[in-house]
Amino acid sequence: MKRLIVNADDLGWSEAVTSGILKAYREGIVTSATLMANLPGAAETLERARAEAPRLAVGLHLTLTEGDPLAPPSEVGPILDEAGHLQRSLRWLFRAARRSAAVRRAIVQELAAQAAWAGDHGFAPSHLDSHKHVHLHPSILPEVVALARRHGVRAVRTAAEIRLPHVGRLLPAGWGLGHRTAQWLRARLVRRWGLWAQSAVRREGLVTTDWFFGVRATGGVSARLLIRLLEAAPDGTGEVMVHPGLAEERSARPTRLADSRPLELQAVCDSEVRRALQAHGWGLTNYAEMSQ
Repeated sequence: MKRLIVNADDLGWSEAVTSGILKAYREGIVTSATLMANLPGAAETLERARAEAPRLAVGLHLTLTEGDPLAPPSEVGPILDEAGHLQRSLRWLFRAARRSAAVRRAIVQELAAQAAWAGDHGFAPSHLDSHKHVHLHPSILPEVVALARRHGVRAVRTAAEIRLPHVGRLLPAGWGLGHRTAQWLRARLVRRWGLWAQSAVRREGLVTTDWFFGVRATGGVSARLLIRLLEAAPDGTGEVMVHPGLAEERSARPTRLADSRPLELQAVCDSEVRRALQAHGWGLTNYAEMSQ
């Protein structure tokens, strides 16, 4: 069996990103997306997705490093910056989560508030994942698994990143050595956490994929890379993470992906990629179908 989930992260990041994701579903191979519930306009984004893409599987993109908290600030103060926003530094979050019980309690409160938001809006997420993969941190994953079970969410992304041979040749030519090294290190760390998470999630009776790809190529997914992945990926059910979006002159949220989103949109809508799916025997699916 060869089944593939193509998940577009960051639904709700901006109007241009949301429009790009919906276009990637209608015209491309995207089967799934994950919504950032704590960003402005999340409710409107959810309604738009329901109206324009009623068969798109939508999960919850748990967020601890972007935007404002959904929990009362008085309950999550240890993870907020001086302006009352969620701390943006991953390094700070992971170090603090390991060392501080107060930070861990605040994380639990904020994650619970985001899951409660989904229930309040009649939104049953197809799965849980997270912005910048924070849910895979060993001090956070057990809370996410408990949250999934409590809210009846049957699937969790575990991001057990596969090693794609010669992938470096398919990454953007403009990426310098420093960028390539940083991406490689992130992928290696996420793979280690992901393999551990895969076992933990399945042990709790939840659903996840057999493999994952996307950390190494975040911001650099092209049609050529997707075709190579379809040629080389193992059997089973896998997920490829993408970040499509329309071009926008200025984003309200600074992100290193601003220039790459239109290119990733073009990649997932490429007719050669769809032909490669068929040629190599891949069927498209999503976490909702996996959980049935």
